[in-house]
Amino acid sequence: MHPIKVILADDHKLVRQGMRALLDAQTEIEVVGEASDGQEALKLIETLSPDIAFLDVMMPNLNGIEVAKIVRDRKSRTRLIFLSMHANATYVVRALQSGALAYVLKDSDFSEILQAIHNVLEGRRYLSAAIADEVFEMLLNSDVEKVDSLNVLSPREREVLQLVAEGNTNAAIAEKLSLSVRTVESHRAHIMAKLRFGSQAELVRYAVQQGLISP
Repeated sequence: MHPIKVILADDHKLVRQGMRALLDAQTEIEVVGEASDGQEALKLIETLSPDIAFLDVMMPNLNGIEVAKIVRDRKSRTRLIFLSMHANATYVVRALQSGALAYVLKDSDFSEILQAIHNVLEGRRYLSAAIADEVFEMLLNSDVEKVDSLNVLSPREREVLQLVAEGNTNAAIAEKLSLSVRTVESHRAHIMAKLRFGSQAELVRYAVQQGLISP
């Protein structure tokens, strides 16, 4: 029987090291790679084609939600599990909408992580018990519509939004995304118009609310 190949994507090295130690102790699991940001995670998923990728919601350069959407759109065989400190139903619903099958809190027992792994390999969803009720309540109350505001932006605009909110200049964003400064300025203007923002402060607050950056 082949081992379950896993990659870990989290911008905190200690989290990755702790998870790796726990997973490496399981004879049926092999950790084949680690990433510290979303762009690195995408490259590992594309090159290594792991069975499972653990993603954090908030990661620099490209957040976990955007990684999941790209993986979904590329029809990758890799199953996605979010491992997050954020017990927020909005984040969970967005993660599931983006293509993930499981959302596990970082303070969960390791047994929950193993259960999530086996669930997603069988094509079933898994939510940490601590957040399940809040997620179902949101869905029943139709608050899920509040989660969809990011969908008015194109994938590239969402990338630019995160980088702007992280404090990058237009020139820095242009270099990171291999775009011209004029193109970045255009994307930035479209973001402000589509989301009806009048200031940088509004944009940053929105990015925090959506889980794109840490408060």
